[in-house]
Amino acid sequence: MRKTKMDKYYLYGASETGQRALVDYGEESIVGFIDGYKAGTTFCGKPVISIEDYVERQCKQQIVICSHKVQAIVGVLHAASVTNYKLYKTVYMHDDVPMSKSIRHGEWIHTLQKLADVEGNEVLEVGSRVVTGSNFRKYFKKANYTGFDLYSGENVDVVGDAHNLSEYFDKKFDLIFSHAVFEHFEMPWIVADEMIKLLNPGGYIFVETHYSYTSHERPWHFFQFSENALKVLFSRRRGIECIEAGCSNPMVGYFSEEASEYLRGRFISGLYCHSDFLGKKVEEMELTWERSQNGKEFGMYPKMR
Repeated sequence: MRKTKMDKYYLYGASETGQRALVDYGEESIVGFIDGYKAGTTFCGKPVISIEDYVERQCKQQIVICSHKVQAIVGVLHAASVTNYKLYKTVYMHDDVPMSKSIRHGEWIHTLQKLADVEGNEVLEVGSRVVTGSNFRKYFKKANYTGFDLYSGENVDVVGDAHNLSEYFDKKFDLIFSHAVFEHFEMPWIVADEMIKLLNPGGYIFVETHYSYTSHERPWHFFQFSENALKVLFSRRRGIECIEAGCSNPMVGYFSEEASEYLRGRFISGLYCHSDFLGKKVEEMELTWERSQNGKEFGMYPKMR
């Protein structure tokens, strides 16, 4: 959490979530709580005031919303002409969604470099053409890097269709990775198997794609993936052992005025831009999609309430 020693806050919501925020920010950073129902009391040793008190006292500290009733609270703040606020992370993030660590967006390439940039290693990037300015060849100066793409262009060594990836090579690879491409494959499960076929036993496979990202590069934007979707595509049943899977770059969303009437203005939590998967090939398996396990490794669906 980014803050300086001088940052001071009011936490909106004298609740369990507010208590958690107090610990995260540090007691020295919290002036007090705002809660209309508990104003005039104390909570966790901090004074609780109302939004009217906050305005009347001309408080300058930023307000951190620590309640999932975001729409209602934002309405109260705007009615009081208060705009200096933000959301506490657990309001827009879900506890059951793992955040990527060593493979989070912007960091994964360094992890792959440490794993695979070794003399004699073969590295394959699927979707290597420089489109948005990223060129990952420079991270593999020791290994033999090959760039594969549907079209020729900067950073492309082999041109072809990833749905038939294994037909273009007579060798296997120690690392195969893909970044911001899987959402554009017509049949990503086929591409996943093609990548697995070309991977040496003990080799690594990495995919970063989009979970809740904006519609882009249409009409070739076909899919969005959770981290669990990637775990299905690269499962133990397909010879891949998951090293890490998670999400990066949480987002904040609201339903627009163009949405159905009952949804308009409603806050949306649990949005993440990127999903990430890193796995290792531990066994050669027969690859077929004729019979599905329907995600049995994740337990019963839906969860019993």
